[in-house]
Amino acid sequence: MEGALSSDRYDRGGSGGGSSSHRGSNNNNNDYYGSSSHHNHHHRRGGGGRGGRGRGGRGGRHRHHPYRRDDHHGGGGGRHGGGGRRYNDRHDGGGGGRRGGGGRHHNNRGPRQPANRFTTETKSVDPQYAMMKQLTAMVAKMGDLKGAAEVAVASSVDTTMAMGDNGEKNVIMRPVVKAIGMNVSDLVEVLCGAQNAQLFLKFGDDDTTTGDWDDVSDLVEVLCGAQNAQLFLKFGDDDTTTAAVENENNEGGGDDIMAAMNLNENEENVKVINATKQAGTLSTLLVSCAYGLPLQTPSYAALTLGVDVKAPRETHAGFAGRCVDLAMRCLGRDLDMALECSTVASSSTSKSKGGDDDGITINENEKENVRCFAERTGGYGNRNQIDAYYRAKFLLRYLAYLTKIGIVAAATAAEDGGDQSSFLGLLQMLAQAATNAAQASSSNNNDNSQEEKKRALGRASRVLASLILSVLPFAMNHHASSDGGGEKGCLSSDTISDLVDVIENNVVGQASNYSSDYCPGIGPLSILLKGELDDAPLAGGMEEEDEEDEDDDDDDDDVDQPAPCADTLQDLLRTVRKLISPSSSTRFALLDDSPWLALTMDSQSSDMGELEKVPMEYSGDQLVLDLVGGEENRCKSIPYLMSIDNADDSVEIICRSLDGIVFGRLAIFDAPSEGDDDDEEGDDEEDSEETNPNLESFTKSYSLADRFFLSDAIRDVLICHRPMVSDAGADRNNAKEVADQIWAISHLFLGADSSDDSTSKGIEFGIIETVISLIVQCTPQGSGMPSPSPLNELVYLSRVLLELTKLKPSLVPQAIVLAVSGMFEDFMPSLTTTARENLGHWLSFHLTNTDYQWPKSYWEHWAPYAAVDQRNSRGDFVSIALWSMATLSPEGPETVARECLPAGSTLVQSVFLKHAQNNANVCSTENDLINRIWDTSEDPDSIRQHIISDELSESYGSTVRSSDDDADDSMSRPKVWWRTRLATRALFHPLSRENSRMIALADKAWKKKASAGDDNDMVDEIHAEEGKDETEDILADLTDAIARFKPVLLAAVARDADAYDSQATGKVDDDKLLLAGEVSILSEIGGVVSAWDSTAIFSLIECLMKNKIVSSLSVATWALGDNKEELTNVHPQWWKIVSLALSNAVTDALSRVELSGTDLGGGIGMIIDDAAASDGVDSTEADVKRLDESLKTAVPVLKYSLERVCHLLSTTNSPKKIPIAAADLTEGMKRLSRAVLFHLSSLALSPSPSLTLSNLHRGLMSMDADGEKLASACQAVECDGEQERKLLQHVAFSVEKML
Repeated sequence: MEGALSSDRYDRGGSGGGSSSHRGSNNNNNDYYGSSSHHNHHHRRGGGGRGGRGRGGRGGRHRHHPYRRDDHHGGGGGRHGGGGRRYNDRHDGGGGGRRGGGGRHHNNRGPRQPANRFTTETKSVDPQYAMMKQLTAMVAKMGDLKGAAEVAVASSVDTTMAMGDNGEKNVIMRPVVKAIGMNVSDLVEVLCGAQNAQLFLKFGDDDTTTGDWDDVSDLVEVLCGAQNAQLFLKFGDDDTTTAAVENENNEGGGDDIMAAMNLNENEENVKVINATKQAGTLSTLLVSCAYGLPLQTPSYAALTLGVDVKAPRETHAGFAGRCVDLAMRCLGRDLDMALECSTVASSSTSKSKGGDDDGITINENEKENVRCFAERTGGYGNRNQIDAYYRAKFLLRYLAYLTKIGIVAAATAAEDGGDQSSFLGLLQMLAQAATNAAQASSSNNNDNSQEEKKRALGRASRVLASLILSVLPFAMNHHASSDGGGEKGCLSSDTISDLVDVIENNVVGQASNYSSDYCPGIGPLSILLKGELDDAPLAGGMEEEDEEDEDDDDDDDDVDQPAPCADTLQDLLRTVRKLISPSSSTRFALLDDSPWLALTMDSQSSDMGELEKVPMEYSGDQLVLDLVGGEENRCKSIPYLMSIDNADDSVEIICRSLDGIVFGRLAIFDAPSEGDDDDEEGDDEEDSEETNPNLESFTKSYSLADRFFLSDAIRDVLICHRPMVSDAGADRNNAKEVADQIWAISHLFLGADSSDDSTSKGIEFGIIETVISLIVQCTPQGSGMPSPSPLNELVYLSRVLLELTKLKPSLVPQAIVLAVSGMFEDFMPSLTTTARENLGHWLSFHLTNTDYQWPKSYWEHWAPYAAVDQRNSRGDFVSIALWSMATLSPEGPETVARECLPAGSTLVQSVFLKHAQNNANVCSTENDLINRIWDTSEDPDSIRQHIISDELSESYGSTVRSSDDDADDSMSRPKVWWRTRLATRALFHPLSRENSRMIALADKAWKKKASAGDDNDMVDEIHAEEGKDETEDILADLTDAIARFKPVLLAAVARDADAYDSQATGKVDDDKLLLAGEVSILSEIGGVVSAWDSTAIFSLIECLMKNKIVSSLSVATWALGDNKEELTNVHPQWWKIVSLALSNAVTDALSRVELSGTDLGGGIGMIIDDAAASDGVDSTEADVKRLDESLKTAVPVLKYSLERVCHLLSTTNSPKKIPIAAADLTEGMKRLSRAVLFHLSSLALSPSPSLTLSNLHRGLMSMDADGEKLASACQAVECDGEQERKLLQHVAFSVEKML
């Protein structure tokens, strides 16, 4: 089991978590979230459990308080855990958990490196290198909102006015924007000075600093490579920037970086265009920051203008043109990467396109190199595609600002004819490409071999639509009546409306064939169900009865309702459509921020001949945009889509996913009561008791457009500033810096009224709403699939939310409490199983790392839901949260009972104590077998002989058979497999004993806390009574025992099977009989381990499969209820269990294929040289064989799971609401389909360069397991009720869409 997670997992050391013993009153649940008593924490015993295996101790003194920034000493770690660590000026507690460790002592600059005491050499620092490093930090921090806000507050000068076009102070400018403008102005003066221009503004052949690695050009290649955006996402503060640069320069990181760029200097007769050298050092740095720092884009547009105007004309003119040209090169490449455009050619060759002077190398290995580089620096899934999408998004935004300034042509005279050289022409070209892709994806041809290609084109059209829609708000004029400058390059409302119409009618809107993956109940990734769960009523049932009439009304209202706004793409379309309306407005100031208005230049007065300051303007010819680049071929995907009917067959679009680009939408708090904002979540009748003024301010003053821009900015920050580790081992960013950047978004909103104090009031609720909405759609823990993007990573989001809590302790905790309360009351019965589990896991992480502070009244309110015998959504949520906390704590349920829950809480009894097992009833035969296995270490062969002996059958078997009066004669009866079950229980006795011990400790802690009022000596008394071996590792011991006593289990299964076969009246199917025996083993595990203890369940199942004791089909059979008709027999985490089984089975099948290809029968296959073995062997044939074996392994389990799910759904018999087990089946089947596709792709396709997803889909079709055939089989299932029919339709729709 994992140890206690910490709030700085990606940092150099771990932080507190685990178990601490709070000395003093335990009524600290309300300390932070409602009262001021949280400041009264004095000396407390450190966190962590008992040290195991010689690591970690019982903990120190002064455990770190998560909200205090003063000094506390770190506690000890849990079992296998380390101690505490120091971060800056505060000490964090040690890591807890049964295996997790704590952190290390470090400060902001990382661990000290060992000094060399035997040399007096000093390394000289190149002044030019140091200057360029300082410039990098200056440019990165120039538009920082937090710093600018501090300057604006501290400054006494007039920061509310700026000069307009007429030279008068008539343009209102926000103080923070004026401060940024002043930063830009100061930096421009430095860069363009007479002495500095030659150093900073060099470009092309003038840049002669080439050669050694320590030279400036090589440093710029490291920092500013056009294809390496992630190198610039490290910018957060000057220290980390400096550290990262030093690591890359001194530890050899440049070789990998240069390999990842679009350069191939080894090709003969090909002149390579070095885009960064042509643009120059500063241009490259500026463009890279523009697409890597989303909150500072206006400042980089202003810097482009300032340097272009101030640079010496004789030597360094055309700076803006070089920036735009580099931006278009980057945009072309990023569009290809975002759409996953590739050339159908040999991946080992490189092709040159272009003439003698303008050729650029097109390296077919480029994308793979970049992908590998991204993975080495900590990538998620297809991070290359996601990063390219966001870079393209921010580059378009940068070009929109340049268009507003007048540097880029907004539209040309030929715009009606489709001219593509202006900014409008670029957007029109992208819109046409998106339309062509959407139409091609919905073409009605019967060529099934093109199905994957059509799906890829459909996804590509949505990527382009998202890019276009995301830049339109930045290209329009939001103050049409204003005379202020900076709006001359805005696109007209009519023009923007035409673009939106094209996208709405062809790609995203209701008129198109767009179906959201997050559509409630139907979408494969839906967050909400199509209706509510049929939760078990509480005692008295009053609450449920009051809702019956409302449910009837809701059913009537659902008829002919339009599709809900389920994802961020639909929300973006709606927001842009609203902004076009003249009566609509938004408080999001980034759309109109114009720091360039603060820039001035000297102009000679016509009257007196004196110099005067006038607003800075671009005086050159407006620049045109060239995306394709002629023979340079900057972009292949857009020309391909523009002529898709006659497209070149050598280019293909393989856009595989929208994960990380489009997200589900979940509005937790009430929508604003605006007449023009008709939102399905809004309910203006339910705002009767708003007691929090900040929440009231958020719900009333933040419109739907404001909320969208806030959420979108938060997602941008989470992507661009995410923590990473470079190839050289350097840390880049951490969760604290991400939290700082998120809170800086509060400076981007205008005040709801004339008072500046109200600009960000209530914004914490929008931040929490966004982060929690991402948390519920994270990749489920234990699914066996990686997170496709950082925004789908639960630990990352949990750490950011934890740092936000520390950053704003007076605001964020209250918002969290109200958000969780709203989710519990209003959303829990409508959440999918995965969303509910993610919410519970996050809450457990948060409470574990915040000293379990939570209002006591909430635990008391939640307790009755967990006490209900029947499963219900709210009770499941509470159980998941508490069991997850127990897993993260070193002493399990005891810690939760002692430190988290209030004294006397019934949750201890209803969640933990009901799993107590009565080991006193264990019979003497079982005790004897336990003694043989665990105490005397008897030889497995002698135990095997004992388990199959006739003596055991006479002494124990007769008792079992006589006690079972079941008249059923099926092979799955428990009495058929009495030997198997007996051996399994004996083998897993340590786990049963440990669970009983933990439950007993929790019971004692609960009773002592209720009676003694949290006595200080309670913990020591409990641990004195437990008598547990400190070095015992239950799961490790069980793993060894399963491998050792495998013959005992197999012999027991074989003996029971023979006994049943000899007594059966008819012919027995041997395969089914063996399957029933394997299921009996798994059933005994299910009786020992809690359904929510996923770590133990997954570990044991994986061990059994690797030892070939159970098969993947038997695991699926057990998880889905062992062919019983009751829904209650289905495991709540069934699809994760089946996914794990499939992954292990496919891996084993592929290993057998590899073994058959290398083993020559004489045992000498391994000594053959790999190169010689592969010489002359057709790799494609081997790849096909791998895929074939994978499909033969996975498809039977997939088909069985679908058939079983459909059969169970057809028997639900629920007239209105959805039974919770039926929801588990429906949502689980969607997730399982996705998991099967991932396992087959990652295990069978990834190592095979000759196979693609199309080959996988054709293989599924050949086995009647493609989406269309499986959906038809699902729809063919007969059912009587309307609810059952809807559920089957939902499963069929999702399976068809996924497979």
